[in-house]
Amino acid sequence: MCEVCAIFGAGEHWSDFGRVRNERFPFGDIRHYREERRRRIAMINDLIEPLGASCEDWDGEILAVFDRHGRSRLAPTLSDLWSAVEALTGERIDPLLGQGVGGAVQ
Repeated sequence: MCEVCAIFGAGEHWSDFGRVRNERFPFGDIRHYREERRRRIAMINDLIEPLGASCEDWDGEILAVFDRHGRSRLAPTLSDLWSAVEALTGERIDPLLGQGVGGAVQ
């Protein structure tokens, strides 16, 4: 497979399995995957914006996380996102509570 097809594909992390798998007509799956990914990124941004951070899709496979100073980190999976936010903002975050927990990261 060439690199371009890999970029347009869908990730294989457990949190990315909200997509339908249709091996015969994969483009509908890719469109559905991208729409769901945009929806998840919007929810993530709602959670991390109060901490001064934001994230964007990077090639449909990785999240690029930014702080208010323009520094960035890449987060390959949703699990990696939280530590990237903490590293950039210096704040601990509890994604289950939907907020920072008020302490600086040690």
